[in-house]
Amino acid sequence: TQQMPKKSFAVKLDSKSGVLDMKPHKRWVLLANWKDRTLMRNDVAFGIAKKFKEVFPNDGIKWNPSGQHVELVYNGVHVGNYYLCEQIKIDGNRLDINDPYEEGDAFTAPEDYGYLLECDDAYDEKWKFITANYIPFLFKDDANDAMLSYASTFVRGLEDKLAGGKYSEARSSMDYTSLVDFLLIQDLMMNSEMKHPKSCYTYIT
Repeated sequence: TQQMPKKSFAVKLDSKSGVLDMKPHKRWVLLANWKDRTLMRNDVAFGIAKKFKEVFPNDGIKWNPSGQHVELVYNGVHVGNYYLCEQIKIDGNRLDINDPYEEGDAFTAPEDYGYLLECDDAYDEKWKFITANYIPFLFKDDANDAMLSYASTFVRGLEDKLAGGKYSEARSSMDYTSLVDFLLIQDLMMNSEMKHPKSCYTYIT
C-alpha cells in the first residue's frame, strides 16, 4: 500500500496510551484503505472476528484488533478518512502470548515462548524463512538463530504433514478452530490475498 497515492502510517507514542476507548499501547496504525471504495472492509472483517469470539469465547482466534474511523489532519492539512486501529503486537492488551523479549527476563529455550509471524511476500524483515510451498514467514519482532530454527522447523513440519495427507497429526499441532474462523472471514470478505499473502498474521504458542 505504500505504492498507493494515499499512504498508511505506523504511529509510535512516547508512552502507552488508550486511544478512542481502545486499550493502552504505544503502537497504532492508520490504514488508508485506498483500494477499498467503501472504506469499511477492514472494520467489517474485525467486527465479524469479534462476533465469532463473542459466540465462541473459548475457541477461535485468540485476539482481534479494534479500530475506529477518523478524519486525519496531517501538518495542518486534511488528508481524508483513515482507519485508526491497534497494531498487531505481542502484549497483555493485544496478542497475549509469552513474549521472548519481556523486559527484565533472560531468554531460555525457544520452545518456552510464543511467536508472532507474518505471511508477506514482500519478504523484507531481517528474520524470515520460506516453506517448501513458497509461503513466506517473517518475524514481526527481533529474533535469534534458535528462535528462527524452532519456528521454521515447526511451520515446515506442519506444512509437510498437510501436504502428505497426515491430517490428524497436523490437527494435533495447530489451533484448528482459529484456522476455521480465519478461513471463514477470508471467504466472507472475498479476500484474494491468500494466494499471495500480505499482512496475514499467525502465531505459535
